[in-house]
Amino acid sequence: MLTLGAKNGEGAFSCSDNAEFCDEAAEALTVNLDPNFVIPKGQANLPLSFPRLEQMKTMVKAMGSHGISLEQMARASREPGSTFPTEWTHLRKAIGLETRGKSKLSRREIDKSSELFYGGEGLDSLDDWLIRFLRRLIGPLYDKLFEKISKEVERIIETKDASGLLKHYHADLRVARRDAYLAILTDYFRNYSEFSQVLYRVRLGVLPPEDAVTGSTNFENVKTFYGDAFETFAGLVELFTMLNNLDAGRKYDQGERLTLKKYRELDNASKFNPFANNAVFNELCVEIDNQIRNASHHRGIKLSEDRHSVLYRSGKGGTGDEQSMTYVTFLDRSTRLLLQIAVFLCVEIMMNFRQGQALFGGESTS
Repeated sequence: MLTLGAKNGEGAFSCSDNAEFCDEAAEALTVNLDPNFVIPKGQANLPLSFPRLEQMKTMVKAMGSHGISLEQMARASREPGSTFPTEWTHLRKAIGLETRGKSKLSRREIDKSSELFYGGEGLDSLDDWLIRFLRRLIGPLYDKLFEKISKEVERIIETKDASGLLKHYHADLRVARRDAYLAILTDYFRNYSEFSQVLYRVRLGVLPPEDAVTGSTNFENVKTFYGDAFETFAGLVELFTMLNNLDAGRKYDQGERLTLKKYRELDNASKFNPFANNAVFNELCVEIDNQIRNASHHRGIKLSEDRHSVLYRSGKGGTGDEQSMTYVTFLDRSTRLLLQIAVFLCVEIMMNFRQGQALFGGESTS
């Protein structure tokens, strides 16, 4: 590890727990690794290559084009010594305690974690903690999308008769949706070390270099993630469909052509069509490739022999032509889909808050 002094330009090298200094071996193979950045294929074994520096320049340009400041990105990053998976472990524990009826123990975990991760700044509830955590995870660009969609949801609920929808939501949907969010987030953080290699670029909408490779290629652990995330997202967007029905002057369960019951019988790829006329909702539904979903969800996807490409077949049942994308692109698209789900969860937490409700609970009694 190289530590640079911000004021005097001095630097020093140090070893992490799993490394030690040794004499130089000129014939030794250099292997460039980075937990948060991909590596151009031609630079994977170059001793004087620092792919992170070049990619950071690209990211700074992207920040400028989106009007995002360095300060905003810094606030969206983890403090030294803690990581997103570390905080998620504590958050997941508190949620599990709350859902099992152990509210006092859950509250104790919330209070302890406010000291660990937020400098003692009080966390009001699990919903408060979760939305703070997610807004850091998604970063400023996706956070703008969250605010935009949240305002659109608020507009519809305030200007239309949403009483029937809200009653149905709280009685029949809230718990199942909460569990769906929790399951896919748990899966994501279980394999965070794979997805983190592209996360920081994805948060800024920056595509990976075409020839990039990853330092870690643990494909077997993530091969079904895109399909599972697509299934989750396609199930969640029925809330957009119901809100769109209200906005069009209909009952929440009556679409232009289909009742809600019939809508739920559609294949997942078709569940995005009923609200296609709502431009705001559609901004969240960009990464929805049903061909990758089919291959990933049904394990019809594999890694190439050189471990740099993902191969799958298009068409229903995987009977079409073989398609390919780099493993980096697979991680990139999986992460984009996860961030769409995270934005949706933020929107849903805020929708509940405005109704005086909680999605996860854990409110302070003080």
